[in-house]
Amino acid sequence: MTRFKILIVDDEPLLGMPLKRSLESAGYQARLAQSGADALQALTEESFDLLLEDLCLPDADGLDIMGEVLNKIPHCRALVMTGNGTIEKAVKAMKMGAFDFLTKPFTMEALFQKLHSVTEFRAVEEEIDSLGRGDGMCGACITRSPVMKDILQTAAVVAATDATVLLLGESGTGKDLLAEIIHAKSRRGKNPCIKVNCAAIPETLFESELFGVERGAYTGADRSRGGYLEASDKGTLYLDEIAELPLSLQGKFLRALGEKTIYKVGGSREYDVDFRLVAATNKDLKSLAGTHEFREDLFFRINVVPITIPPLRERREDIPLLIAYFQRRFQEKHPCPKPHFSPEALETLCNYGFPGNVRELQNIVEHISILHPGEIIKPRHLSVSLQNPDPVATLFESFAVGKPLKEAVADFENKYIEKVLHSVGGHKSRSASILGLSRKVLWERLKRIREA
Repeated sequence: MTRFKILIVDDEPLLGMPLKRSLESAGYQARLAQSGADALQALTEESFDLLLEDLCLPDADGLDIMGEVLNKIPHCRALVMTGNGTIEKAVKAMKMGAFDFLTKPFTMEALFQKLHSVTEFRAVEEEIDSLGRGDGMCGACITRSPVMKDILQTAAVVAATDATVLLLGESGTGKDLLAEIIHAKSRRGKNPCIKVNCAAIPETLFESELFGVERGAYTGADRSRGGYLEASDKGTLYLDEIAELPLSLQGKFLRALGEKTIYKVGGSREYDVDFRLVAATNKDLKSLAGTHEFREDLFFRINVVPITIPPLRERREDIPLLIAYFQRRFQEKHPCPKPHFSPEALETLCNYGFPGNVRELQNIVEHISILHPGEIIKPRHLSVSLQNPDPVATLFESFAVGKPLKEAVADFENKYIEKVLHSVGGHKSRSASILGLSRKVLWERLKRIREA
């Protein structure tokens, strides 16, 4: 990278000058400082992308010089050079923010490998920073996944209507956020969006919480009060985990949804409620309706515009973008130096299955931001489960609970076929051989998968 400027700080002419010439021959810009004072003078005259510093200097502590450089040039990275007797000092430099260290004597090949890692890191860091400034933003949702962009476009179209929307997907994929976007972009956006987690309300209280209570309905009901439906009048009612709506109340809710009128608990007066319903679930409502665990007529009534949000492992290109977004949000709440994710750490995260989806990634970023502010994040900073995920656990965590066994097995077979096909570059004959199928049978299976 010809634009990469390196400040070499080393008091040994027999090493410093050859280093400078080798780096310049490789296309880097290099300046040699032979003391701490020379290094500080260089800082007043120009900026650098990399500090290549010997920690043992005649007139200064190399750690102090490194700290000064990194403080004055936040984007600069440091590679420190150390002898065998000063490894502890190199470890301290790493804790202070050095990218890596080289033990003297070292080969130029070893140095260029480290430089490649630094330049790769800078490229990734610049991409994350640009994403964090807003590239790829769509309303409050950020993505560069083609699938997610299609979903956001669908949400924008649906938002302009009063159609009921059913959001489907695993926990943590962003259903709540998409519900907020639909409400904000609708004509009801200036009115309330009432969010109700159906799993968090005891069944005995659900009717009064949803429909409200008339005065005298039961002991202690000394006044009439409205419920969630009345509160969402002229706005949006967002029912999260709608599969947990008590079966005994589903008929009454179906009527309210269809007629936009309600009766409070203990009352005979009819109230008009003009609300728009957005519902969400991570369960298969159709299967639940088939086993009479969810009313079939209610399922058909809410399944007007179903939108399925893919899990994070199916849109891995969003991971760097989301990391930047969560870092920025965390810094707004808790100003502190931002950790910098190395390419190796990003690769580790991108290879992880994320059973907890976007919510799990957010927790990881906050954990790293709290424990390692301003540090270069390497794979060793990540938990062991992220570095060495259990492949069996990851596989089965990717399946949503609620499907009949036959459907779940079929889903597994379809995903396995696609994985084998991908692993051999789409070669059908080799895939058929691995799967123990004839090419004709494989072709038929692929046709069914793509038509599904």
